[in-house]
Amino acid sequence: MGFRVEINHIENPRLESEEHYYNAAHSKLLDLGLKPHSLSDVLIESMVGRIVKCKDRIKHEVILPRIKWDADTQEVEELKLMWAGS
Repeated sequence: MGFRVEINHIENPRLESEEHYYNAAHSKLLDLGLKPHSLSDVLIESMVGRIVKCKDRIKHEVILPRIKWDADTQEVEELKLMWAGS
């Protein structure tokens, strides 16, 4: 779509290691007959188009993580207040 993008690697806010074995296998929906499908390029382009039209409404300060999972509860309370004011 012609966008110039930059990937910024951020510190993992979680406690577990970056590399660990975790195999989340959930088959209940498949057992019920769900047929998964990938998103089409047309749908992705449509979504990106809508985002670009509303880019001035994006609150960048709420996208990146602001707390660490081992931090004190004060930071969590500050986040709750910030979201309540949205």
